[in-house]
Amino acid sequence: MVNFKKVGIVLTSTAFSLGMLSPIAQASASVNEHSEKIEIQVAETDTKVTKNELIKKVRTLFPTEFNFLTDNDFQTGRGHYYFDDETIRHELRFDKMVDGKNIYGSFNFKGDNLELESFYYQPADVSDALFPAKISKEEAQKIAQNVLKKFPSATNYQLQEDGNGNDYYMSRPLSEPIRYSFSYLPTQNGVPISDQNITISVLGNGVIDNMYRNSPTTSKATFDGLEQKKNETDILKQMQDNVAVELRYFIDYDYSTDEREVKLVYMPISNYMGVHALTGQWQSANGFTTQAPKVQTIEKLVAQPLAPKKNGLTADEAEELAKSLLKVDPDKGKLTIDTVNERENEAGETVYSVDYMYWSGNSGSGSSLEINKATGEITRFHSFDRDFTKAKDSESGITKEVALSKAIEYLKELAPSYLHNYAKSTEGYSFDEYSKYHSFSFPRVVNGITVTGDEIYVGIGTDGSLSSLMINHQKISNWPSTSKVIAPDVAKATFSEALKTKLQYVKQDNKDKQHYDLVYAPTFDGVLYNQLDAMTGEWLNSIKPESDKEIIKHPTASKELNYLLNQKLLDVKDPANFNADKAVTKGEALKIIMKSLTYVYSGRYMGEGEELQSFPNIDSKHPLYATVEQAVQMGVLEPSDNFKIEDALTRQEFAEWSIRALDLEKAAQLSDLYKLNFTDASAIQPTYAGYVALANGMGLLDAQDNKINATGNITYAELAVSTIRLAHKISEKSNDRYYW
Repeated sequence: MVNFKKVGIVLTSTAFSLGMLSPIAQASASVNEHSEKIEIQVAETDTKVTKNELIKKVRTLFPTEFNFLTDNDFQTGRGHYYFDDETIRHELRFDKMVDGKNIYGSFNFKGDNLELESFYYQPADVSDALFPAKISKEEAQKIAQNVLKKFPSATNYQLQEDGNGNDYYMSRPLSEPIRYSFSYLPTQNGVPISDQNITISVLGNGVIDNMYRNSPTTSKATFDGLEQKKNETDILKQMQDNVAVELRYFIDYDYSTDEREVKLVYMPISNYMGVHALTGQWQSANGFTTQAPKVQTIEKLVAQPLAPKKNGLTADEAEELAKSLLKVDPDKGKLTIDTVNERENEAGETVYSVDYMYWSGNSGSGSSLEINKATGEITRFHSFDRDFTKAKDSESGITKEVALSKAIEYLKELAPSYLHNYAKSTEGYSFDEYSKYHSFSFPRVVNGITVTGDEIYVGIGTDGSLSSLMINHQKISNWPSTSKVIAPDVAKATFSEALKTKLQYVKQDNKDKQHYDLVYAPTFDGVLYNQLDAMTGEWLNSIKPESDKEIIKHPTASKELNYLLNQKLLDVKDPANFNADKAVTKGEALKIIMKSLTYVYSGRYMGEGEELQSFPNIDSKHPLYATVEQAVQMGVLEPSDNFKIEDALTRQEFAEWSIRALDLEKAAQLSDLYKLNFTDASAIQPTYAGYVALANGMGLLDAQDNKINATGNITYAELAVSTIRLAHKISEKSNDRYYW
C-alpha cells in the first residue's frame, strides 16, 4: 500500500451537475452518482513509474500512430488517485505544433501494470473526417475492434448494440469531424457486466481519437451462477403482470441551445430496475425486495410556502454567509474566500458565486458555492474534502430516517422558499460507502405531477453534517395540460406489450462490493428505461436502425440535403415533398449556417447589466435572438437599422456572410484587386464584388456557364452544398472563435 501524501486536489466535475440528465441516465443513475469525482494528486516521491516506461507503453500500444513524436515531445503529469479508488494513475501527454497547427493528446495508465484507462488525441488534419467521411461505420467498427484486442480478456467483451456508431447522426457543427463511437461490455459466463465498459471513438478518417475504460478490478468479485436462474418466460410474465406506469413532466434540455422543452410522458415507476434471476425478487435503487413495484403517493416537503431566508443580499453578506457555512477546524486548516462574483445561473436567477480555498501548510483545495441574491438562499454547495472540515465519520452513523430529517432541516434553514415545490421520494435515496454520506433527491411537483429533470439534491454525512446541496429549479412558465394525454390503461398496455428482458450482472451499492447479482432488466421497445410520449403514444428513446435512404430527392444536392436533415440543421416538416430549389429566407439561412459552423448558445449575450440587441426588430424574446447575436459577435453580421429575416438571401449576400465567417473581410474589401470574368459581372453590386470573387475562388459559390447570378436568391440545395464546403474551410482554419 502506497503511503499517499496529498499535495492537492483537482475537481474534475461540478457537484451535482447531472440535474438535467437524459431520461435514460436519470432513470439508471443512483443518487450518489451526482457527486463530484475527486482527483487526488500524490507526491512525486510516492510514484516509481518513469517517463520512459510510459512512453514505451504508448509505443507498444500504438506502434505507428505517433512516430512523428520524439520522446522529448512527451510530458508526464503527477500521479493521482480517486477518492473512491486508491489505485494510482499516471498521465503522459503531448502538445506540439505541426505545420502551424496545434496537436495534442493524453494517455492515462492505471495501476502497477500500467493498463491504459483513457486516451485522447486531437490530430492536426481532420479534413477527410468531415462529411462525406472517408470511412463508413462498418469500417470504423473494425478499427475499434482492433483496438479492443490490445486489452486483457478482450475476447470476453461484446458490442453494446444500442446506439453504437450513432455519432454520425448526432447534431453538431459540420466543421467538426464525424465520429463513430462504440461501447463494449465485459462479460462473465457470457452475460454482460452492467457497471463496466470500454468506449472507443473513431474519426471519419479512421483515426482513433478517444478511448475510455471503466473497468473496476473484479479479481476478487463473485458472480451468481447461471445454473439456478429462473426461466426467462416466467420472469417476463411476472414483470408483465406487475407493470406500473406513472405520468410525469419531463424536461428535455438541449445543452447546445440552452433550450428546455417540457413534455408529458408515461414511464415505468423509477424505483423498479429489474428482477433477480435466482430469487425472483424485485430490484430497486435500494436493493432487492419481495414487494412488487407500485406508484408512490406524493408528499410535499412542506405543505405551505415558506418565506425566503432574506429579501435581498449584498456581496459582503454573501461572503459572511459562506464563511459561516464553510467554517473549518483551526487545527486542520485555514479558510480563505478568494472572490465573490455575481452572475445569472441556468434558471435565470441572479446568484453570487463564492470561490474559496482550504489551506493546510503549502497545499490547498478549493471549490465554489452559490447563493441566490434575491433570497439569500444556498443553491449549490459541496463539502468536498472532509480532511479540512469538522465533520467526522462514524462506523454506525445516523440512520436513513434521521439523515432525511436532517436534510429537510438544512433545506428549511438554507433554502426555505423553494421547498413547497418539491416532494419526498422513496427511490431518491442511496448511501455512499466511499464518502460516507446519505444522498437524497427531492423531485419538483407541478400540477400534482412529478417532474423529471428538476430536483433538489442533498448529501448528509454520517455525523449529521451537510455534505452537499444543489437546487436545480428550472424557470418554466408553460407546463403542458394533461387534458389530451392518452389514458393510463392504454399506456400500461403499451408498456406491457413492448416489454422484454435483458440478462445482466449488477453490483449493488452496499457493503458487499465484491458480488454481482444476476438480474433480468426490463427493456421497452428495445431500450432500458424508455418513456412514452403521453400525447402521441410514441416511444421517446427507441433506437431506430440507421438508414442511408434518401428522404429528400434532388439531382445535385441530395446527399448534402439529407445529411443536414439528419444533423437536425435543416428543419423540414415534410421531407418527401420538400422543394429544395426554392429560395431560403435570411432568417432560415442564418440559422442553418450558424448551427453548421458552431454551437449556438442561448442567454450568452449579456453586457454589464444590459442585454445586447443589435437589431431593433430582434429582441431577446425573438426565436432567432441567440443566433443573430452570436453571428454579430463573430462578425458574420454587422448591426444595421434592420435585419429582414423574411427576405430571401441573395447569392452575393451569402458570399459576404461566408467570407466574414472566414475572417477574410479585409481582403474582400480590396475589390479593385479582383478581376470578375463572369458574363453577368456587371450585375454584381460593387460592395459585394470582393466577397463574390473570393467565395467563387474558394469554391463556396459556383458559377454556371460562366454566370455567377450574384443577385439571384440562393436555394436550399445551393445553401446545403455551399455550407458544407464552408464548414471544411472553417475546419482548416482551426479557429477557436467558433467555440467561444
